[in-house]
Amino acid sequence: MKKTLFALVLAVLVGLSGFSFTPSAAAASYVNPIQTYTYSEMTTDMKQLAKAYPDLVQYRALGKTKYGRTVYAIKLGKGDATVFYNASHHAREWITTNIAMEMVDAYSDAYKKNTTYQGYNVRNLLNDVSIWIVPMVNPDGVTLQQSGLKEFPKSAHAGLIKMNKGSKNFKRWKANAQGIDLNRQYPSGWSQIPRSEAPKPSYQMYKGTKPLEAPEVKLLYNFTSYVNPEATISYHTSGRILYWHYLNKKANYNRDYAMAKEFAAMTKYKLVKANNDEKGGGYKDWFITQFGRPGLTPELSYHVGETNPPVSVINEEWNRNRKAALYVANEGKKLWEKKFTKTNTTITTFAPFNLYDRPSSTYKTNTKLKAQKLTAIGTKGSYFRISTKDYGKKWILKDNYVTGTVTDFHTKPKTFLVKEATPLYYSPIASKKTTSKLYAGEVQAIKSYGSYYAVKTKFNYDLWIKKDSNTVDFNPTVVNQQVELKADTPLYSLPIEAKKTTTTLKPQTVKATKKWSNWLYVEGTEGKGWIQQNQ
Repeated sequence: MKKTLFALVLAVLVGLSGFSFTPSAAAASYVNPIQTYTYSEMTTDMKQLAKAYPDLVQYRALGKTKYGRTVYAIKLGKGDATVFYNASHHAREWITTNIAMEMVDAYSDAYKKNTTYQGYNVRNLLNDVSIWIVPMVNPDGVTLQQSGLKEFPKSAHAGLIKMNKGSKNFKRWKANAQGIDLNRQYPSGWSQIPRSEAPKPSYQMYKGTKPLEAPEVKLLYNFTSYVNPEATISYHTSGRILYWHYLNKKANYNRDYAMAKEFAAMTKYKLVKANNDEKGGGYKDWFITQFGRPGLTPELSYHVGETNPPVSVINEEWNRNRKAALYVANEGKKLWEKKFTKTNTTITTFAPFNLYDRPSSTYKTNTKLKAQKLTAIGTKGSYFRISTKDYGKKWILKDNYVTGTVTDFHTKPKTFLVKEATPLYYSPIASKKTTSKLYAGEVQAIKSYGSYYAVKTKFNYDLWIKKDSNTVDFNPTVVNQQVELKADTPLYSLPIEAKKTTTTLKPQTVKATKKWSNWLYVEGTEGKGWIQQNQ
């Protein structure tokens, strides 16, 4: 729903609630973060944003919960560097979804307008970085916490009430709708979580019978591996503190601590001290140990106990986080750029080629570009990094290309004589030989690269020949002279020994119109063609 439609309503809410709703929390036009933000509202806004910014915002379905709600991921940006933010692991912590969706809204607006936002050039940043967001990891739990039993089948009511200690008031609900605490489901340190905290499915704290048991966690686990992000933020509530450490490797400690300190300074959240006795089982814990990269868990809002933070804190939490989220994206970009070699190399490709979001076959897109001259700005393994006008930073395979520029002379083709059948190539690369040959004759070359020339063929595309002793320049001069033939003289279709015809010119005077080496092109009584001048 458009924010403009909310203007009068919000003005009333502001007056009633006593909190200030500043323009900074409504930078764009599609998300109203100052409300009890439901799964349905999130889904609608996500689709509107993707429609409004089709080249910048995309979404995908990761899979479904037990009760059929889809867990969605949103991609914001075009870059090959990736960071990943997620929200609402815990049902009563749904204001984190408000913050995540406002990021998509505000940053998209800044990108479109090409404005600086919180000191960052958002367009430049999002051309280099893709921010992946799962705004609601736990849609079943959030829906239960916000709306109660009415959004679930009657057959599930008794079980949900039992897991809620007999209460029909679900405001304290933290788990998914199966009674599993999703942030105690990740493999790292899972076994260390005392089962005594919650020995069976409950509204909070139950870790499940095994890691990755909950479908939502399994989806996030797999999707994180796909995104392969340089850094993550897992938003929670409450307490205005920042977790950043879980058995971080010594080699990564200073890097991760520096990022956490900067994030804490921006948000004014208290930085939790490193503690090697942490229990684990959380998303951050798994990400840090699995990937060896920075993982942050901010706890939004002042402490509220076993319920959701009030809507009145959302504006302040947005103001605390809007710059910090861009900071993490920019730091992710820096980390990514250390993983490939920067270049500035001109290359020329010779066939349509696919774009890849990242240098791996896993990230092959459906977008193809035509053969062209490019600048490779990076290299990693068997891939080149390129910058595209419409798609941001992408990667292409190192296939069917040469370094440098191909010389084009379509306007003034170069003529050759091919003395004998010669191999044809798809491009000026020795390994790109075709199964066809170009037979002896006169050809026009329209491009050149090194010792190769592109020639027009009977096919619908150019092919290449290699210039060698079998291929000679052909530049006959124009003449106008009479030549007396004193004996029978063989006629050739081309000035090549192998091109002798069955026609013989009788003794006569013929007109020569072209001369090349010791060959003359003549017109005689028996026909036209080439003769050897010394005969």
